[in-house]
Amino acid sequence: MLHVKLLFMILGLTFILTACGNPVKAKLHETNSGFNAQITGKTKHKKVYWQIGDTIHTTKTTDDAFAFEVPYKAKQYRITLADNEEMRNPTYVEGPVAKEIVQWPNFIQIYNPIAQQKGLGVFEANPLEGIRTDQVDSNNVIAMNVSDSKVLGISIKALNAGKNLTFKNYVLAFSTSIGTKPTQITELVDLSLKKSGSLMQLTDREVRYTVMTTNNNKQQVTQLSINHL
Repeated sequence: MLHVKLLFMILGLTFILTACGNPVKAKLHETNSGFNAQITGKTKHKKVYWQIGDTIHTTKTTDDAFAFEVPYKAKQYRITLADNEEMRNPTYVEGPVAKEIVQWPNFIQIYNPIAQQKGLGVFEANPLEGIRTDQVDSNNVIAMNVSDSKVLGISIKALNAGKNLTFKNYVLAFSTSIGTKPTQITELVDLSLKKSGSLMQLTDREVRYTVMTTNNNKQQVTQLSINHL
């Protein structure tokens, strides 16, 4: 009889431990892009719920696996994951943190006068927060990630960069505002245009400039990305 009672106690304890087990497994994969990192994981449910701040998002699972992107921020933050909308029995993952390229006030102090001179869009004194993408025109797209008044990432994507004056003006304005000589970046872009498909990089005072040119549907696409090492 004692043996039977002990067996039921063990089975009961096993049930409790299983019930309290975490239903969502997750891992952060950093990209060092200054924009987004990726979280991957597994759960037996059809959806995974994840929360940053007060906002709850959902991502569907495929074969019990899921993946989604989270933004880099200037300060440590936490992502909460669960298999239910009430966020019961959650999993926690620390969000990705990136170093600043430049402080927002210092950036716009130099950028805005150049932008006005070159006919580019200017920024307000109040800093952006989060990732913002702007379609400047049919040939140019710019993106920035700003967190806690710090610029963490900048991207310029352009068609026919070699003859694209707007792209060249953005390269001039952004690199000057960060404190890098524009000629260094224009030479890097020129090299990328000559070696399509090759990744070109340059580092100046712990700021990394990455350029890639590809040929897509008879169009030449160049992307310049800027982030801290």
